[in-house]
Amino acid sequence: MIEALHIVDNRARPDILEQLDMLAGAGERILSAGPPPAGMARPVKPVHCTMGSARLAGWRMRELAGAAQVIHAWSAQALWAGRELALATGRALVLTIPAAPTTPDNWKTLRRAVGPGLVNVVAPTDFARRQLIAGQLPARFCHALPPAARALARPDEARGEVRGALGIDAGTKLLVAPDPLVRYAGHEYASWSHAILRHVPLDLKLAFPSSGPMADHVRFFAHTTGFDAEVHFTHGRFSVAQVIAASDMTVFPQTRDVGVFTMAAAMAAGRAIVASNIGGMAELADDGEAATLIEPGPRETSAGLLKLADDDDLARRLGRAARDRAARMFDPAAVAAKLQAIYAAALETKAH
Repeated sequence: MIEALHIVDNRARPDILEQLDMLAGAGERILSAGPPPAGMARPVKPVHCTMGSARLAGWRMRELAGAAQVIHAWSAQALWAGRELALATGRALVLTIPAAPTTPDNWKTLRRAVGPGLVNVVAPTDFARRQLIAGQLPARFCHALPPAARALARPDEARGEVRGALGIDAGTKLLVAPDPLVRYAGHEYASWSHAILRHVPLDLKLAFPSSGPMADHVRFFAHTTGFDAEVHFTHGRFSVAQVIAASDMTVFPQTRDVGVFTMAAAMAAGRAIVASNIGGMAELADDGEAATLIEPGPRETSAGLLKLADDDDLARRLGRAARDRAARMFDPAAVAAKLQAIYAAALETKAH
């Protein structure tokens, strides 16, 4: 087994950290460039960022690298620390991203970090890998690794706990938008669709279980629909997986590809899914087979959700198919084995 040293920071996306928890080896260490992220299941050792510099934190990590052959960064801040550590120690460097960059500045940062073929970039879909290559990253340094996903051990227990705490009775449907609160995730469409369906009328509540830099914006928009008393922001109270287990439908109305990790989690949980027919989401689930895929937009999202809300048999069938597909594609042990192959490729590239 190729040992990796993992690097995070307190701005790492929660869905990325879930992947780290599922894929890291039992004895592998995790360092944080600066204060560690909240709520991580594994022990994390913080390393001081002198003058706020992740690069200087990477320099300080030299004594902590131990026998690890690969450095694996899980965020943009961690990338700069990992790059400095890789340059100082000669180790191979791997970066996991949720999707290809969505802005020119992010592309510029990634190209600068990759430099002369230093960083092996891992994305969760072939779609994202193709975007990286189209963005002029060397193909041999771009890898597709399926998302890892697993269902809760006691989903019925989690469902009862969450719905009880939120005051949701058996006759009320719960719509969950699980993606991190990041730009282009389409959370406004989730709020808009919730309001439209309440006017149908449909007895429906909405939950946002994750966190992210757009949290204030998502809250503000949700409170403009007139149904803010029926919208729940549950981050810090329950895990994303618990809230997914409590849902009747999940929605991923992304306007650009920003990742598929939480969609894979919803599939593993056997939830009914409405998702934009773009990017990696269209790769994970075929329309009408394991999800309802729609074009991005509030009307289209609302129509897809209403279709599932009006047909419980369809929702259950899609949920079962999604769970079966996730069991075949997203088993954490199988994905971890594929990650080992990527580590081996990174070491081979480094040797040459």
